[in-house]
Parts: sequence; C-alpha cells; structure tokens
Amino acid sequence: MKFTKRLDQISASPTMAVMQAAQKLKKQGIDVIDLGPGEPDFPTPESIKEAGIAAIRENFTKYTAAAGIQELRQAVADQYNRQWGTDFSVANVVISCGAKHSIYNVCMAMFEEGDEVLLPAPYWVTFPEAIKMTGALPQELTVPEEKGFILGVEDVEPRIGSNTRGLIVTTPNNPTGAVIPGPMLEKLVNLVRSREVFTLFDECYDFFVYGGKSHVSAASFVGPSDDFFAILGSVSKTYSMTGWRIGYCIAHPELIKKIAEFQSHQTGNPTSISQKAALFALGTDRELINEMKQEYEKRRDFVLPALQGIDGISCVQPDGAFYLFPHVGECMRKMGIETSEEFSKFLIQEARVATVPGSAFGMEGYIRISYATSMENLKEAMIRIKQAVSGENNRAIEQ
Repeated sequence: MKFTKRLDQISASPTMAVMQAAQKLKKQGIDVIDLGPGEPDFPTPESIKEAGIAAIRENFTKYTAAAGIQELRQAVADQYNRQWGTDFSVANVVISCGAKHSIYNVCMAMFEEGDEVLLPAPYWVTFPEAIKMTGALPQELTVPEEKGFILGVEDVEPRIGSNTRGLIVTTPNNPTGAVIPGPMLEKLVNLVRSREVFTLFDECYDFFVYGGKSHVSAASFVGPSDDFFAILGSVSKTYSMTGWRIGYCIAHPELIKKIAEFQSHQTGNPTSISQKAALFALGTDRELINEMKQEYEKRRDFVLPALQGIDGISCVQPDGAFYLFPHVGECMRKMGIETSEEFSKFLIQEARVATVPGSAFGMEGYIRISYATSMENLKEAMIRIKQAVSGENNRAIEQ
C-alpha cells in the first residue's frame, strides 16, 4: 500500500512499543516490571473523578467551543497570572486533547517546508515526529551529561542559522529530569526574542520538582502580546489524568485563534466531561496532589543511588519529572552490546525489566527509567538489573 511521504517517515512511539512489549509478556504469565511508560501510577483523585461524574449527570455531554469552554481557558490563564505575575486572558489560551495534541497544533501553525527547528537532545520522542509532519527539518543539538543535560544559550546561539524558524525547550525535561534555572531560562527567552526564533516551551512536568529546586515558567519573561512563544501544559501528569486528555497552549491571541480554527476541523472540541474535571482540578488546593509529589521524590532518592551502585552504570541527579536517564555505555562495552536498543532488549529478556532505549530520545548509550511505579517494583527492578548486568546471584541492594 502506498502512503503519503509525511506518514511514511513517521514511526510508532518507542515508549508505547515498550509498554506493549511488556503487556504481551505479562499476558503470557511472565513477571515483567515495566519502567517504560511516562504515566503516574496513582489514580485520579476522587474529587476530580466526581467532577467528571457530575458533568455526566448534569448532561454536560454535548459539543463545546472548539477552543474549549471559557471557564477552563480562564482558569488556565488565572493560574499562570497568580503564579508568575502575567496578564494572560482567555484570548491567550486554547484547550486541546492533551499536550501532545497542542504540540502538533503549534507545529502545524508555525513550521513548514524549508524551516529548520532546533531540537535539543535528549528530547521527548514525539518532538521530531511532530516537526517532520509539518515538512520542516529537526536540527538536533546535543546537551551533554557533563552539563546535567541543562540547556543554555551557549548551546543554542551557535546553531541559529538563516533557516532557523523554531526551537523546542522542555523544562522539567523528559527523559532526563533536568530543570533549567530561572536566570538561564531568562537568557534563552531573551535570545529567541532578539533572533525571532519561535520557541515552544513544554512545561508539562512543572509541578514535579524536588530537593528544594524550583521550576520557573517561561511565562515569567513574556507578555500576552509577544508573538515568539507558545507555552504548553496539561493536567495529565500533575493530577494523574492522562486518560482524560486535556492539555492547553498559551500564546499570542492570533496564534490561539488559528489553532482553534484548525482544531475545529481536526478534532472538534476536547471532551466536554474532561474539561469539567480539569476545571475542578485547577481550582483545587495542590495539597490534594502533594502526596504524589513527595512519593516520587522518595522513589527518586532510592533509585538514583541504587543505579549508581551498579558497576558500569552512572547517572546524574534529576531535579524534576519522574525519570532517570542513566548512562549504560560501560555496561554495553563490557557485554559486547552495541546499541541502547539492544541493551533494553537484554534487560527485558534477562532481567524482565522494561526500559526505553536512549536512542529513542536522540542519545545512544543511555536508557530511560520511569520511577512512576511502586517502591516494591523499583526495589525488585534494581535487584534484577544488577544481577543481569553483573551476573551476581545475591540480592545486595538495600531493601
């Protein structure tokens, strides 16, 4: 069958492929610990679920405006205005079917054939695919582990060329957990403003920052009439609402209007019920979800030293999100394994632990480990990984 060029160059999400491979083994009765998916293992809080149920009971089950209901758009603007001292309005916000949907909408509106979009690596697996779908070319730039994977002006400025149209900035970062400090982010914002490089700021993990570190939003350095940025977020990770599919984009009113028009033909409106649940979530006290954040930090603080204690594995401390991105190059060399994909296959076959190869994120010699699973699973996974790569039979990792 002949497909269009735009789809012929797209491949399935590697993270979803890992999840499916783990599920297949589980269906065969094989005990697999899945450290692949980027999805909270906590249920959606009961009060948020009740808000969705109430929407159904109140028959809020019809079409809404393609850009989302006014109340939810205002709630997003209000949250940023309170937290970051901005002056956004409903005109600056569009609601979409998850942040991934928002990413595609922004890319389709701003990038086209002949454009080049700077893509810092490691990057989330969807970004290069979204860029390619527009006809633009992703231009990868490596942010090294020695810098803690933290993107700075010195990484970006030399790569801006005559065809550079865009830049992707993710903080906190998936897959590394790196958090860009406020002063560094401000310098990046000033650079892209002065060079007229449209920049997409992915802030989906903004709530999950640990160890006394702070997330600073790009919103702190932009105004509602600036036209060089889009800030993306969602309720998926913060409120454990991944399946509800509600994300948002904050940008110049003209871009918001264009995305709403596109979305009206593409998907129609985001799910009405989910919008009501998201509206309730944004109005809740974040104490409701602090327990989740505290548990993630405990898990991080266990997994990081456990990995660092395995011969041949090193890992920088992640300050945000719920991932670690350990370097496994020395393990690969000792074992005669050439690629991170082969190493991930080895772990699932020999350790029965599913991880995502670093190549999926633009970095060979690494794997991504999600600690969005129980402490019990994490402890067992670390034991299995240590035994698989060292050949040890002991269970020496601290219980």
